[in-house]
Amino acid sequence: MGVIRFPTERRLQAAARTQAETGPAQAVAAQEPIPATGQPFAFFSVEIRRLPRTESRIDGEIAGRILNRCVLSCLEILSKEKIPVDLAGTVLRPIVEATFQGGDGAVRAARAGVAIREAVARVQREVELEFHAFGAITVGSVSESEGGVKLTSGAPEQVAARLREHAAPSQILLSEPAWRTCETEVEVDPSAIPVTMPGSEPLPAYSLAAVK
Repeated sequence: MGVIRFPTERRLQAAARTQAETGPAQAVAAQEPIPATGQPFAFFSVEIRRLPRTESRIDGEIAGRILNRCVLSCLEILSKEKIPVDLAGTVLRPIVEATFQGGDGAVRAARAGVAIREAVARVQREVELEFHAFGAITVGSVSESEGGVKLTSGAPEQVAARLREHAAPSQILLSEPAWRTCETEVEVDPSAIPVTMPGSEPLPAYSLAAVK
């Protein structure tokens, strides 16, 4: 279809196996507060997904070109941050992920998320507006053990995947810890959205409206 080639669903399958192996303990760990020690970071994840209209006249080739434009717009915005970007998901449902280091990571991720949401809509004509961004922002921290092993706290990738699944079209959900780190810099819907986590109580998430 003329779109960028992405890794297959091996990462998603690996994540599912990890969750099955760790069980409820991993889900509960996702709710634990981010430790004060270690280097904080924000994890941003956005999936580009097509929701065809009933009267859609877009064929496979044109859809591939539109999807390609959407992904390239995401990469262009994130390239300005000069941070590593990972492409995951599948060819038809690509996922773009990035890590924003530092205490201001969440607000930087939110700013990028708003820009991506607008860009995905902008690269489509009104009659083609079938591709939407489904995003999530979570936080974590990285510390190093005495043996030199890097440890990540907060389960940001697992939580982001769940938030992304619960997001509505063009919606970016922030986990509660992520929102707390940047609440003076962003505007969110005040009503919390409960996001189910396997083996634990639902986690509250907040829909990103704008960055101040």
